[in-house]
Amino acid sequence: MSYNESGLRRAITAGLLLAITLLLVFARLGMIPVPTPAGNATIAHIPAIIAGILEGPLAGLIVGMGFGFASLTSATIPMFKDPLVALVPRLLIGITAAWAYYPLRRASKRVLGIMVAVLYILLLVFCREVYLSTPWAGIALAVVSTAGVAYLYWWMRREEAGIIGLAIAGAVGSLTNTVLVLTAAVWRGYIPGDAAWGIGLTHGIPEVIVSAIIVVAVVAALRQIGRRKGGSSL
Repeated sequence: MSYNESGLRRAITAGLLLAITLLLVFARLGMIPVPTPAGNATIAHIPAIIAGILEGPLAGLIVGMGFGFASLTSATIPMFKDPLVALVPRLLIGITAAWAYYPLRRASKRVLGIMVAVLYILLLVFCREVYLSTPWAGIALAVVSTAGVAYLYWWMRREEAGIIGLAIAGAVGSLTNTVLVLTAAVWRGYIPGDAAWGIGLTHGIPEVIVSAIIVVAVVAALRQIGRRKGGSSL
C-alpha cells in the first residue's frame, strides 16, 4: 500500500469513527445499563480507542477530540461544561490505547498472563462492590468473571495472544477516560476525592470490561474482513 493510500485509509477510518462517536453522544445511544449506582456505562469513548489501535495516535487524538467537543456541547451538568473536564482528558484516550497496543501485540505470553491477572483482580474488586449492594448479582458476576478470565488465559495459550493485547489496549483507553476525567473533576472542585474513588470503582470498571469486549470484537472482525478481501492486515 502506498503512502497516499495509507493516508487516505487513515483519514476515512478516523472520519467514520468520529461520525459514530458524534452519533453515540448526541443521540444518547452510547449508554449501557449496568448494576452500579451510576446506572450506565458509556461506550462513546470506544471509537477513539479503536482509531488509536487501527490507525495510530493521531487518528485516536482526532476522534477523542470529537468526543470531548460533543460531550462539552451536549452537557447538562456543570462538571461536563468545563473544557478541562469534558475535553482535555478525552484527547489522550486513543493515544494511550495506541501506545499500549503497539508493544503488547508482540509481548510474550508471560507478560500477557500478568496483564490477565491484573484484569482479574480489577474484576473481583468490581464484583465486591456489586455484592455490597446486591449480593446475588455480585456472586453471579464473580462466577462469570472467573470463567471469562479462565477462557481468556486458555485462548492465549492457544496462540491467540494478540486478542489479549487488544483487550488490554481497550482497557487502557477506557481507564484513561475515567481516571483523567475524575482527576480533573476533583482538581476543579466539582466532586470530592472520596466520591471520585467510589465512581471509579463502580462506574469505571464496568466501562473497562465493556470497552475490552467491544474493541476485541470490532478490531478482530475488521481484520477478518481485510484478509478476506486480500488487503493488508490492519
